[in-house]
Amino acid sequence: MRKTNTGIMAAGVCLLLAAPASAQAPNAAPPPPPSVKVGQAAPDFTARYLAMENGRPSFKSVKLSDYKGQKNVVLAFFPAAFSPGCTNEMAKYQETSGQFNSNNTVILGMSVDSTWANAAFAEKLGVKFNILSDANREISKSYGVWNEGQLVANRTTFVIDTKGVVQKEFMATEALDPAKSLEACALLKEVK
Repeated sequence: MRKTNTGIMAAGVCLLLAAPASAQAPNAAPPPPPSVKVGQAAPDFTARYLAMENGRPSFKSVKLSDYKGQKNVVLAFFPAAFSPGCTNEMAKYQETSGQFNSNNTVILGMSVDSTWANAAFAEKLGVKFNILSDANREISKSYGVWNEGQLVANRTTFVIDTKGVVQKEFMATEALDPAKSLEACALLKEVK
């Protein structure tokens, strides 16, 4: 029987991938702005998430255009499930989710992590909104937030109105406070 270090190597790879981008590149320049700008139509997408139904996992899909004419959408791209900044950010979205709901807004978290990783992350945080998987990176690329060097989506939040138009965008290297997105959604509710 040959002894290998596969488990140790896998754990090292997982730790490297889970490290926040700031820990991997301490003097890195800020990421470029997204290619999707305020006033433009948000690119439509279909993304999957994992839900539990009768104690069994079930893959579900969300299509952005399904909310058109009905709800505003806060689309929050984050780099990596379980990293400290992303944990703080998604927990704050959960804390304020009732306020978003009362402003006719749905929250969609999005990362390039697998549906399984995002489901475990959502369960750990007690998140009730959908955390979607962009494992093939197509959605991140279409919004211009894919970071090839870090192999993650840059932390960017888009506030999309009921017409499917981007009304606000927020970018940061650290966890974003949902207060600005909530403020934007409250204004959208007033304007209708």
